[in-house]
Amino acid sequence: MKLTKNQQYSNFAKSTDVLIEAVFTDENSEFIVEKHRILDNPPFEYRLTIKRGDKKPIHSWSLLQEIKDQVAGENVVAIEIYPEKSKVTDTANMYHLWVFAEGYGPKVSLIPVAG
Repeated sequence: MKLTKNQQYSNFAKSTDVLIEAVFTDENSEFIVEKHRILDNPPFEYRLTIKRGDKKPIHSWSLLQEIKDQVAGENVVAIEIYPEKSKVTDTANMYHLWVFAEGYGPKVSLIPVAG
């Protein structure tokens, strides 16, 4: 899968939400990724919202990792947040990745580091 900026989707999204910087899609528009600016919430730089065009669930870790790498970059950390119940709006099988500014984020590794 290769994601590219979709200018038509971006123009429409920006007209409905000024915090949307761009919308990315794959060649078949199966996946739609919105890049949202975050105001005054360091160390987060922006938020990605990810959904399928057919609104079916995604939850494949490797797919979300690939999307994060293509849109945000391989050298940044992103996290998926599960909010408190009173703030949940589960209407679109949409996933949210909060992207840290480069150099920030939790220092975690699944690969043991000696020393």
